[in-house]
Amino acid sequence: MPNTISRRDFLNGTALIIAGGLTPLAQLRAEPGRYYPPALIGLRGSHPGSFEVAHGVGREGKSFDISGLEIEQSFDLVVVGGGISGLAAADSSRRAISPRSP
Repeated sequence: MPNTISRRDFLNGTALIIAGGLTPLAQLRAEPGRYYPPALIGLRGSHPGSFEVAHGVGREGKSFDISGLEIEQSFDLVVVGGGISGLAAADSSRRAISPRSP
């Protein structure tokens, strides 16, 4: 077998090198294991103090009086998450409500 590289392998390798060159410098400088994309532009996420209320409700059985809060809106369906599962749930719900839409 000749010592050559196929055209497909060459193009795939070239694409990989180009994609690697386009990686933002901030991502390359992030500490290993500490990479959190929103933090690179100043957004908060997993920070101290962000889970105390939810953990108090789930683990300690705390409850909060919300009877004084006004309900401003009501919804028939709320889809949480924009990943493939959330998008699939939203699409199937939309099709169930109006089956004629594409």
